[in-house]
Amino acid sequence: MAPRTPIKNVDRDRLYTDIMYRYQYVSDFVGFDETDIKALKDAAPLIAPLVPVIADAVYDRLFSFDITKQVFLERGAGFHGHIAKNLAEMTTEDEQIKHRKNFLSKYLVKLVTAEYDAKFVKYLDYVGKIHTNTPDKKSTINVEYVHVNALFGWLHGFLAETLNGLPELQANPAARGKALAALSKLLWIQNDFFAMYYVNDGSELMGKKTKSSMLSGVSNSSLAVVGGAMVSVFAVGIAAGMRYAMK
Repeated sequence: MAPRTPIKNVDRDRLYTDIMYRYQYVSDFVGFDETDIKALKDAAPLIAPLVPVIADAVYDRLFSFDITKQVFLERGAGFHGHIAKNLAEMTTEDEQIKHRKNFLSKYLVKLVTAEYDAKFVKYLDYVGKIHTNTPDKKSTINVEYVHVNALFGWLHGFLAETLNGLPELQANPAARGKALAALSKLLWIQNDFFAMYYVNDGSELMGKKTKSSMLSGVSNSSLAVVGGAMVSVFAVGIAAGMRYAMK
């Protein structure tokens, strides 16, 4: 008989008061580890050239539905130029959209080249927060979760299909499988950083979350990549997020 896997103890309260603890739990559950980090690092030279294509595809998709396109009628943080007054006037070639794509592209590159430390995990939490109506933020952007979740689902398929078609990965099925698995796990990790601000689970504890508890007991070496990324994050408000990350 195969030995049983030891059961792991999880502190429920900390899942809602300590973002590092929550990240570690979700990463552990989905099996995101050093092997996945290596797979992403190895694939980074192949992913980086695709970033402009990914950014264009994300905004093309968001512009395919009026309910997601209308978010961009609101001025993005850090942009002071002209903004379209209605959906019919707005295009993906508008200066504000190019501005957002530029920040998104930098963000995507950062996801596969950054040091995946506590500061980066805190940033991913920030990205999720600034898209919601939570009171502890300055921006007025509020994207309903149904759209965030839909974008994650679409992006998952787009990235898998795009990377799967790369000749370099097709020539190495093992590396291809590892890269696709790592990206899949990352999407779900990032999705959780969004979901925690939408669902009511642990709402009785959320007010207890403090800066000290976010960073308590976690060293940089104990963190796996978080990326989340390759993603939605993309939805909107990314410009504000990138400035935060690059401080």
